[in-house]
Amino acid sequence: MDNKNLSEQEWVYKYLQNRNKPLPLVLGTRGTWGINGKKAIILVAFTLPDIAVMRDMHNVSKNPIREMKYKNIVYYAVNIVAENQVEYVIDYWKE
Repeated sequence: MDNKNLSEQEWVYKYLQNRNKPLPLVLGTRGTWGINGKKAIILVAFTLPDIAVMRDMHNVSKNPIREMKYKNIVYYAVNIVAENQVEYVIDYWKE
């Protein structure tokens, strides 16, 4: 078995396998996701309205939305990299 860390795209692709109605995701709530060596949170949704709501819910409405295409899927993602925002989201999801 390959133990390498999955990329965001690979993780989302695996998540979608055999799911008819996937829910939006928040990656990194345990502090284990990183970008350039720093903790990060990645919001993931499968429609533009869902990712817009996710941004608003996590107080990052100014962060840009990325449209991601990987294999046969399209999804939308928002990076949260500001340390105070990352820690806030991690603490929020502990509850």
